[in-house]
Amino acid sequence: MEKKKSFYILFGLLVLVLALFGWALSAQMQVHKMENTVLTVHRQFKYQDKEHNLTLSIPMLEYLHYKEKPRPSWLNYYYVHPYHYFAEYVSMASDSNDDATIDAIAGYLDGVAASEGFDDREKAEFILVFVQSFTYIGDNVTSAQDEYPRYPVETLFDREGDCEDTSILLAAILDEMGYDVAMLLFEEYDHIGLGINMPPEYTMYGNSWIYEGKRYWYLDTSGKRSIGWCPEPYHQTSAYVYPVGE
Repeated sequence: MEKKKSFYILFGLLVLVLALFGWALSAQMQVHKMENTVLTVHRQFKYQDKEHNLTLSIPMLEYLHYKEKPRPSWLNYYYVHPYHYFAEYVSMASDSNDDATIDAIAGYLDGVAASEGFDDREKAEFILVFVQSFTYIGDNVTSAQDEYPRYPVETLFDREGDCEDTSILLAAILDEMGYDVAMLLFEEYDHIGLGINMPPEYTMYGNSWIYEGKRYWYLDTSGKRSIGWCPEPYHQTSAYVYPVGE
């Protein structure tokens, strides 16, 4: 009787070990599969009456890496100066871990701009139109939070976002392409936008904010407007200006 009991115990342990081994092997295979999974993102947009298509590959692990990264929280806003809190948004646009993805986008857009003969302002507008092609959607719809800023890779994969998400994405691309851009924080309205400083040879119109002698023209990422147009009520208020890349 004791021998039979011992046999069943050993048999049960063997089954348990095999089950755990199978689970571990399956998990390892899933991780390996995930490591080799590449997400394909396609964007179609029109500029100057011409259709443009961009197909981008994003490694799954890169996307998941950013999904797990910490991000600014409005809860911290009440404990630090707004400018320091705002710096966290700027760091999201200049994060070096997504360089390969941003490089690929910048390379494509720069190549098209060169082939079309765009000047610096037209190229900036071309990039703005690309980002404006993403669907606007509020954070309270896509997440359990009222404010959930996304890293550029997240916005690219999700194909949607609110003003702060698309502003962060646009800032990353323009900064990579050598433009002087700055994030704009409208504290009174808890709104974040983006501004671009253009060379003096370009005659600019619209709304702008000055920081250390440089004038940054508003870039509306959620509409279909050109450089300088700013929606109400932000165009009549002051803003914190934080250059990207500093």
